[in-house]
Amino acid sequence: MSPNPSAPPPSGSKLRRRAARFRVARPLLLLLLTLSLWPKAGQSLAPVDSRASRYEIVSHGFRVGTLQTNFSLVPFDGHQALKYSSVTHIHASLLFYSLDAETKEEAVVDNDATVSYRRSSQRNGSCTDVTGRAEKDGFHLDVTADGVKRSLVFDRKLYDHTTMECPELLLKHEGDEMTERILDFETLSIVTRHYRWVRTEDVAVGEGKVRCRVIDFEDQNKKGRRWIRQDGLGVIIARQDGTGKDGSYSLRMTKLNSKG
Repeated sequence: MSPNPSAPPPSGSKLRRRAARFRVARPLLLLLLTLSLWPKAGQSLAPVDSRASRYEIVSHGFRVGTLQTNFSLVPFDGHQALKYSSVTHIHASLLFYSLDAETKEEAVVDNDATVSYRRSSQRNGSCTDVTGRAEKDGFHLDVTADGVKRSLVFDRKLYDHTTMECPELLLKHEGDEMTERILDFETLSIVTRHYRWVRTEDVAVGEGKVRCRVIDFEDQNKKGRRWIRQDGLGVIIARQDGTGKDGSYSLRMTKLNSKG
């Protein structure tokens, strides 16, 4: 994205303000990892075999990227589990600042718990790979960042859910609140996250509308609001607005396809 070539050159202060707006694209590659959400056991939902969604990423009025997500049923340990995959593209270009980035992510969830996780990302030539798996003692992560390797183990007794799950579905009524310990695959740490069901309202998606719960969430690293609706494969996020340490963003669903 570049300035309008027919417009008069902006002042230095205006250019600095615009560059600061584009810098919020950096955290988007990781903040969007919280979109991998799953239904809880015992819920009766219409059967859906797969779902594909497309999103537009906007920051301060600028379109800075896209996100494509897919949910499907896959064989796992003799039965079917849920697989999530996504591809995020970010492109921001200005006189004093540019960012080209791509993130690919996959996770498998079985019996309400994340059993495997993988993420690969590149940002302006810098590469990071994360591979994780659930074992008896906790969740194991192998991280490689620009060739430097490290391993992490998170004790299962120290967290309630991962960011691949959807604890806010436990809220029963509008106005309900709760606090959970979350294994955050963005920061590779356990955070304490607070949730509140604000209200229920319709959100426009393409030419139609989706009836959604409006959920506020906040932890020590970020806060936001998401508009969610549950189906047989997990949770549809029609919209998400948030802020992190580097800025703000808005994610809007533009297309939804489900197959039964």
